[in-house]
Amino acid sequence: QEEKKQLTLKVEELERKLESTNAQNIEFLQVIAKREESIHQCQLRLEEKSRECSSLARQLEMAIEDAKRQVEQARERAVSRERAAQSKVLDLETQLSRNKTELNQLQRSKED
Repeated sequence: QEEKKQLTLKVEELERKLESTNAQNIEFLQVIAKREESIHQCQLRLEEKSRECSSLARQLEMAIEDAKRQVEQARERAVSRERAAQSKVLDLETQLSRNKTELNQLQRSKED
């Protein structure tokens, strides 16, 4: 009977340990579930940020290309204006030279 009592106590102790271990397992499973949910939420945020970064990178590339086009167009306009100005200067110099020649001829003619 003493042996039976000892075995019964041991069984009861083991049952308590089993209940305690089961309770710990449940707690651990809850912690794991919370962490998995947190990881899932972080992954979703990361994917969203990645999409946002990709979109911003495309917008930046488009803005850079647009700026390059605008700079090139402005440069072409400046070169065109420079050529037009040089042409006008040459025309005016030619006209000035003709006018001086005509003036000299008129002065000689007048003197004669």
